[in-house]
Amino acid sequence: MPRKDISILAASALLISLFTACGGSREMRVTEGRDPVGAAPTGSVFLTSEATIVHVNQRERLATMRNGSLFPPGTFVQTVNREGEQTGLLKVRPKRPTGLRTADILEGLPDINNRAVAVSEAESRRLKAIYRDATED
Repeated sequence: MPRKDISILAASALLISLFTACGGSREMRVTEGRDPVGAAPTGSVFLTSEATIVHVNQRERLATMRNGSLFPPGTFVQTVNREGEQTGLLKVRPKRPTGLRTADILEGLPDINNRAVAVSEAESRRLKAIYRDATED
């Protein structure tokens, strides 16, 4: 076989392997925090009425929630991971003009995709005594 034919075959084999390896799955990856947990079929939409954490700012101790309009300002909210373990405690801030809702992180460190659920009335009363809002004199 001539040298030119061998180099064309080698280049073709390299390109084929490159395109098949890089093309891979065209599915969307679903993650829990930083860990991949599976793949969603292409075009899948997951609807939820629960508030979920979409951004965490550790320095400012601030979390941003999707569907957070469910909670009135000042509501104490606990965040739970996929296993149902509490990851943090938040206090909802007043509404902003954007569609997302922010909350102050009081305890723990919630992660992205954690669910946010309001605490019970008894727990809310207990937390109000601990985490009082500052008042101007």
